[in-house]
Amino acid sequence: MRSAQTRERVVSVDVADAETTGRMSAAPLPAMASEKPTLDIEGGPGGISRDALRELWIFREVLWAFAVRQVKVKYKQAAIGVGWAVVQPIAAAGIFALFLGRFANVASEGTPYLLFALCGTVLWTFFSGSASSAAESLVTDSALLRKVFFPREVLPLAAILAGLVDFAPALATLVVAALLYGFVPGVTWVALPLVLGIVVLFAAAFGLGLSGLNVYYRDVRYVLPFLLQLGLFASPVIYSLASVPAGWRDFYEVMNPLAAAIDGLRRIVLHDEWPQFGITFGALGWCALLAIGGYALFKRLERGFTDRI
Repeated sequence: MRSAQTRERVVSVDVADAETTGRMSAAPLPAMASEKPTLDIEGGPGGISRDALRELWIFREVLWAFAVRQVKVKYKQAAIGVGWAVVQPIAAAGIFALFLGRFANVASEGTPYLLFALCGTVLWTFFSGSASSAAESLVTDSALLRKVFFPREVLPLAAILAGLVDFAPALATLVVAALLYGFVPGVTWVALPLVLGIVVLFAAAFGLGLSGLNVYYRDVRYVLPFLLQLGLFASPVIYSLASVPAGWRDFYEVMNPLAAAIDGLRRIVLHDEWPQFGITFGALGWCALLAIGGYALFKRLERGFTDRI
């Protein structure tokens, strides 16, 4: 727990004597009169606490300001700006559709492979981009950490929030593509927030934990691309979940929340089916545990950020 307390020292001057003599006394003031107010910040043992959460809520406007700044910096002097959030998943889905759907004949659950792959790439692009930005956020803004006080978790969380700006147009593109292929939204689409919540929570858990570790061990920046590349093939982005053996499928979806999210999105958009609620809530619960663990690790490491960064 942090506590901030300002102590001000005020030195009084005998104004009555000054009026009597017609001038202020030339005697020097005590030395402490020239001192500025000081701000003392005391660090606690580190960990999740009610005060830490309250402090994060107090600085919510700072969180929003950092997210807006990151979006502006990311697309500064970019010709199409946020349009890259649409181009990237579409281009990736097009490449997969050409080489895997057309040449390799990878199964796509009886749906157009381009749309099948787009469901996976939209979620994967958001997760990989926001998790990478969150992991590097503390090191990128290291100068700011040494000069300004604010909850340090604001930086990785702002990276996740900024990623949602890219996620919205990419998701809208998926909806438009589904309409063009003749898939009409049904009542099952109301379950979309559950599926999308899995990815956002998983990205926050991933980003919080790795951002704290990255301050102490810069090897994280070299390991992270490998982990993301491995995760692309370990998640059903370009293949159907039916490829996983039935006996392991439920366990696989819960332990890899991205698998549950991608399968749920395909069920809703491509098949007009409800997601498997048992699997969906199991993946959400697992993501919540990971987020708590990632945040606890972050707060545990936080006390040494200024010295290590």
